[in-house]
Amino acid sequence: MNRRGAETADPSGDLASLNLEPALSRASGPAPSLPHSASTPSFASFNPARACEHVGGTTYYFTAEEAAAQKSAEPPTVPAPFTAYVTPPPQVAPGRGAGSASLLGAARAPAGFFASDELREQILKQQSLMLVHPNPQAYPELPTEVDSYHELCPLEPPGPLQKSALFNCVTSVYKATNVKTGQCCCLRRIHGMRLANTNSLQTVAQWRKLSHTSLVALREFFTTKAFGDNSVVMVYDYYPGAETLMARHFSQPPQLNGFADPFQDPSIPRPYSAQKNAVLRQKNALMPEALIWGYIIQLSGVLRQIHAAGLACRVLDPTKILVTGQDRLHVNACGVLDVLLADSGNTNSMMMVQHYQQEDLVGLGKLLLALSCNSVLAVQPDNFNTSISIVERHYSADLKAVIMNLLVPNGGRQRSINDVMPMVGARFYQQLDASHRLCDRLEDELGREVQNGRLFRLLAKLSAITERPELNLDGAWAETGDRYMLKLFRDYVFHAVTEEGRPFLDMAHVVQCLNKLDAGSSDKVCLMSRDLQNVLVTTFSELKQCFERSFRELFEASLAKDPPGA
Repeated sequence: MNRRGAETADPSGDLASLNLEPALSRASGPAPSLPHSASTPSFASFNPARACEHVGGTTYYFTAEEAAAQKSAEPPTVPAPFTAYVTPPPQVAPGRGAGSASLLGAARAPAGFFASDELREQILKQQSLMLVHPNPQAYPELPTEVDSYHELCPLEPPGPLQKSALFNCVTSVYKATNVKTGQCCCLRRIHGMRLANTNSLQTVAQWRKLSHTSLVALREFFTTKAFGDNSVVMVYDYYPGAETLMARHFSQPPQLNGFADPFQDPSIPRPYSAQKNAVLRQKNALMPEALIWGYIIQLSGVLRQIHAAGLACRVLDPTKILVTGQDRLHVNACGVLDVLLADSGNTNSMMMVQHYQQEDLVGLGKLLLALSCNSVLAVQPDNFNTSISIVERHYSADLKAVIMNLLVPNGGRQRSINDVMPMVGARFYQQLDASHRLCDRLEDELGREVQNGRLFRLLAKLSAITERPELNLDGAWAETGDRYMLKLFRDYVFHAVTEEGRPFLDMAHVVQCLNKLDAGSSDKVCLMSRDLQNVLVTTFSELKQCFERSFRELFEASLAKDPPGA
């Protein structure tokens, strides 16, 4: 590979330190015939009496006196201890894991250094959603700061405020940033509410202790007048790009021979025949049973955690369950009804908690029945028999048994969420296997990017050193001494050309050279100036020393109190 250019510099200081003058001497004889590849130089003017050595495809010439002097200066060689395994040098990039090929398929060579486009696009989309700001014209009354949160952005479309059917009060949801931690959170505001007592604080403290992967954690609870009224704000974790279970599975209206169903709005009274026909039509687009079992495992797991803490969920509604990624469920808005109940003066006794836990099981059964029939109308009492018949015809007996156990009372006996676990059976291992596969995939994606941060820091330092106009009023600082060596190395890595003169673009070459520089490898490298007049043979270890000295000098100059020449 050639290193070609039009600039010339004086590297005499480095030549003396590296003892390369004999190899570069051109005082006598005709001009050398430069090769196409800088890694295999040959000079016609060299004395044939000199010895030569081939290392890594590069030929080095030296006299007998130089070889004897270098051998006497080298320390005695100590044999390495015997080991059963040999560790490769740090500059060698490892291959991909055994399970990577089956998970992601064969990838092109450049893609092996970076995460997949699908994962990168997903992460970038989430990050862009975290940076979204509202239009001040659409929300003129939105406060700039609420308690310790700022950059509020409504997560609901603008429009008239309406009471929540589940909470029976007006609520709003905002994205905000914590000024102390910089973390994005979700603020759920309850309009026009003033706390009459401190009973709700105890309930909030219990919810804050809960932690589960399928639960949107409650982080903080406070009152504020920043919105112009007395509002209660509950702070939850924020999941960018999440959608509700209602939007994921129940947003498509039923079709009648290509025409929209006139009774698609559940709030509009409709005849029983229309309801029954709507339920029957959905059987053509039923959900896979494996997906429903995955939802059962996630929801039963979070309910088991909540009930074990002496609390009740009470929000098992399709509009309050978030879906992220590959069908991951997160139960949202937990604790809102507890705060409203505690503030109303009702006592949240153990008897009431047990009653609400039984309602959670019924709510889980209704949700599973609606998912199995792919219609929210399936849970209405008039459609119950029709919905159960659809489940019986299209799904396994185990799924029907789970739904019937949750919906039909069993002789007044107190049911428990733990009763669902034996019905899940071996399907739990399928869910566990899917989770492990996802972990393996993400670990493989992380393995591709784990070294990129280190290489980026190395490139940032190298770019700060090379081609610098001046340092401490020295305009030739970047073209002399150690910096000249680094400039040639930069050309060797990024400005190489093929024998035909085309740019040599090889990601493996770049990564290997940067890794060898960072590790201080003892491998030798042949550097050539852009005007082809200077050839330097050095090692990556010496280049690293030049790199560290130059950056240390640059860093000390940045910390100097007085500017140069003051």
